[in-house]
Amino acid sequence: MNAIRKFLLLAGVASLAAAGVCGAAPKPAAVATSAVSAVHKGPTIPAREWAMIRQIAVNYDLNNEQTWLLAAIRRHENGRAGLEFGIGGPMNNGHPSHRYQDGYKSFYIQGSWAAGTIKRNYNGNLFEFAGRYCPAGKVKWASSVIKVMSRLRAENHYVLPGEKPPKRDISFP
Repeated sequence: MNAIRKFLLLAGVASLAAAGVCGAAPKPAAVATSAVSAVHKGPTIPAREWAMIRQIAVNYDLNNEQTWLLAAIRRHENGRAGLEFGIGGPMNNGHPSHRYQDGYKSFYIQGSWAAGTIKRNYNGNLFEFAGRYCPAGKVKWASSVIKVMSRLRAENHYVLPGEKPPKRDISFP
């Protein structure tokens, strides 16, 4: 219940800020430009990445909610090759998830670490999970991931995109 109150409070503050109550009102031209550019943008997560996310989710027996979370973490972290899911971060370059920098193998390795963390620690409370995944800024991180997850669900009409793949071994030397 406490997490819901925090989320509602943050959402209220964000809406007040967007309305210009907490600071300067946004410029009308900037709002119009961002609205137009949002229409012309491609999907939040490309089909190739969705296929890899779905494969990782199947391999780790993630349910739909956990799969949406995995996808939201990918988009929120939005890291370069080797940091796609933010595992290890720049402050921990010796982390075992930093084995590859090719954008394919690293995606699966990073995604697997994230999926394992989700499987072991996510109990439906994203604010509690954020304490494990991003302890330094857990409230801000959880709020941002909630927004990304909502956008992903709406963009995909609340159905995980693509077909659910069969389990398969994804191992690299």
